[in-house]
Amino acid sequence: MFATAIRMCFPAAAQVVADKADEINKLNVFPVPDGDTGTNMSLTLATVVHEIESLADSCTMEEIAKAVTHGSLMGARGNSGVITSQILRGVVEGLVPVKTEHATPQDVAAALRNGVTVAFKAVRKPVEGTILTVLKDVSVKADQLARVRDMTVEDMLDQIVVEAYESVARTPDLLPVLKENGVVDSGAYGLATFIEGFVNAYRGRAGELTEFQTTISSADAKGQVANVVDIEINDDWTGSEYRYCTEFLFHADSPHFDEEACLRYFASMGDCELLVGSNPDFKCHVHTNRPDRVIRHMLHRGQVFNVFVHNMDLEAQERTEGIRADKENAAAERKPLGFVAVAAGSGQAEILKSLGVDVVVSGGQTMNPSTADLLEAAESCNADEVILLPDNGNIRMAAEAAASACTNCKAFVVPTRSVL
Repeated sequence: MFATAIRMCFPAAAQVVADKADEINKLNVFPVPDGDTGTNMSLTLATVVHEIESLADSCTMEEIAKAVTHGSLMGARGNSGVITSQILRGVVEGLVPVKTEHATPQDVAAALRNGVTVAFKAVRKPVEGTILTVLKDVSVKADQLARVRDMTVEDMLDQIVVEAYESVARTPDLLPVLKENGVVDSGAYGLATFIEGFVNAYRGRAGELTEFQTTISSADAKGQVANVVDIEINDDWTGSEYRYCTEFLFHADSPHFDEEACLRYFASMGDCELLVGSNPDFKCHVHTNRPDRVIRHMLHRGQVFNVFVHNMDLEAQERTEGIRADKENAAAERKPLGFVAVAAGSGQAEILKSLGVDVVVSGGQTMNPSTADLLEAAESCNADEVILLPDNGNIRMAAEAAASACTNCKAFVVPTRSVL
């Protein structure tokens, strides 16, 4: 059934975004360079997945739409997360009318149009060159493809992925701050990544997309994105005059709660104001210097809960330091051979490092590190070849999986069973 297929796609696509969260974070310079877009999108998607996975296997599209709407409202984090929540809500609500086993190209186009309508309604001041631009571009592309005779949904979805990455590559031409910092828009890239993961899951394939018979391949489209991603260190806090990203859930006391008046107040206190949901339950978001006043204002009108206040100035500094460290590591002289070992405790780690181990991964019996942990360690060695020492029989398979997944070096496993 169509609803079952959609239900299965969300966890796969959300995992792709989670895997690329750090990469997306480093691109984040708009609206402020606080480096949290990937994290916020991933956390938002995680709550959606939690809601969807609680549904029965035989759930309907109506039930999926309700789960996505509720989950994204409850879990939306940050500016990017709130906007992502509205995109998801609009698209899945647009798929509710599909009653057949498979969607048609016209169904996909209609769902994306509804996503555009809902998302743009939520954002009072849409900016070109952002996540909304990618959404709009893929919707326009879908409308064009839906009018092509003999167009299949599979071919349409593949071409939508290409359009998403092409749109991401164009974002620096639409938003000057992106070009100044040598990046594409982080939210736009996050959405393209989600779309690709979703389409891959729907098409029953994993990994990179194949080549398509279109004006440009997905690989070329991604190449265009890579060509404009040379992340600059940004030491200047110039993204906003407001320091605190303030977000919370709100339950209105009155059935006549004035949403427009609330948004006007938010705008008077800061920028990036968002109010999504429907009476009585809303998600509030604003960048401000006085989160206390914003929260006090809302307490007079209802109940406030799940409050998050982020200091974007400090987050921007953390992003800068992370990028600087990455650049310094990349500039360091590459070695012919590196070593990664697993050990429990700082004492063992110090001994291993004194013997020439480059990276020690914390782990051991009953606390096995993941494949991702070992892969990250191997790729951080800055070596042409890396030897992995699992030091525990239970960790060997994870180490072998990490070795086979390495892309920037050749990795091998010596199946050690202990630190000794």
